[in-house]
Formats: sequence, C-alpha cells, structure tokens
Amino acid sequence: MSSTRFSGPRGSETITTAAATDRPTRAQPTVGLRDPRTYAISLRLVTDLVVGTVTFTVMVTLLAASAGLMITLLGIPLLVGTLLLARAVGVIERRRAGPLLGPTEVAPAHPGHGVRGLDSLHGLRDRLTDAGDWRAVAYSLLLFPVGLVAGTVTVAGWATAAAAVTAPAYAGRLDDSSHLLAGINLEEPVAAVISVVAGVALLMMMPRIVRDLARVQATLVRELLTRLCAARPRRPCGGPRRWEGGPGRG
Repeated sequence: MSSTRFSGPRGSETITTAAATDRPTRAQPTVGLRDPRTYAISLRLVTDLVVGTVTFTVMVTLLAASAGLMITLLGIPLLVGTLLLARAVGVIERRRAGPLLGPTEVAPAHPGHGVRGLDSLHGLRDRLTDAGDWRAVAYSLLLFPVGLVAGTVTVAGWATAAAAVTAPAYAGRLDDSSHLLAGINLEEPVAAVISVVAGVALLMMMPRIVRDLARVQATLVRELLTRLCAARPRRPCGGPRRWEGGPGRG
C-alpha cells in the first residue's frame, strides 16, 4: 500500500492507493521429487523416443517413395497423402504437449483448403506448398533425434540414481565380480556411502533435468506446430497478450 498527501483549501488529506507490488502473484510451479508432474513429464520424454522413431521411419519412407514415383506422377498423390499424415501427427502432438504449451498456442492455418479442392490445379498447388504441413513434416523428422537424446537421458538418469541409492542393499547378493563398479567394491562401507550420496544427489537433480528437457520439446512443438499472427508477431493468435507495461501503455 502507498499513501499520497494532497493540500487544498480545506486542509490536507491523505489518499491511500494500492501499489503494483501488492497484487497477488501466481505461485510458481514446484520442482521436486514430490511433484507428480515430474514423473508425468519423464513418461512423456520416454514416449517421445518411441513416437519419434515411428514418425521418422514413416516420413522418410513416404518421402523417399514419393520422390521415386514422381516421374510417373504417382508420387504427387502419395506426397499429398504424406502431408496430410504429417498434419495429423501435428494435431496429435499438439494435444500431447498441451500442458507444456498453454492455451494461447493454436494450430497453423491452412489457407485456401476450404475453397479449392484437389480437383483443381490451384488446389493441388495449395496442398503441396502448405507451409504448416511441411513444418509438421520437419517436426516428424526432428522428433527422432530430440526424442532419442531426451528419452535416453531420462531413462539413464532415473535408472542410475535408483541403482546407486540401492547398491548397498543388493551388492552383497551378487557374485564376486558383479558388485565391482569400475574396480570399486560396493560392499565396502566407504564405497557404499559414496554410492548412496551420489545417487541421492542425482535424484535431486533429475526433476530439474527432465524439466529442462521438456522445455526443449515444448520449443520444438511451438516453433513447428503452432503459429503466431503475421500482422502482430509479438502477440499469439490464440488471444490477447498481457504486456509488461500494463493496459494503456504502448
């Protein structure tokens, strides 16, 4: 709260106004092992590895077949079908990434598709030159390397942390050589303590790691599967944007 004193013919009076700092602030999302979203995001990163492998394989196969059949004109309808399939992949991926993107992200526009059909030359050209569909193709291809790295890091991180924390419990039940890690005997007390400490430290780091990997995935979806208004590049098409200067400021 802030107070302002005004002087007038009847004396001075004080008017109390609310400062901008008194506005309620939205709670920041928690990041930690007790946050269920940490494990939901981890599951998504692992599924991205599988989905990316499928989309990459299908798109490379269809694009190669379309290019090979283009001389016989059979490649044109196959290419159109490939673009439509990529658009469907974009719809599914936007829905999967909805919690990461927010409500202001919308699907890319497909101008002319509702007016011109495939029976006309212009309609066929619109299909083959649709920027949104080709961006969906690029996403289907890029999801494989991005998903491969993110999924591998996620699985390896959680598995390594769990194995390090529980190593003292199962090391003694292994044979003479299995409980050796890089030549270190995990049955020794000092090695067991170091293993547990390292495992706990990695466990504490994993929520932040998976959140950072999820930001990369969200950026990929946002850049290739959503759009921004061309007339106002700083404002999303899904709705008005709240400017930092507040209403009425340019």
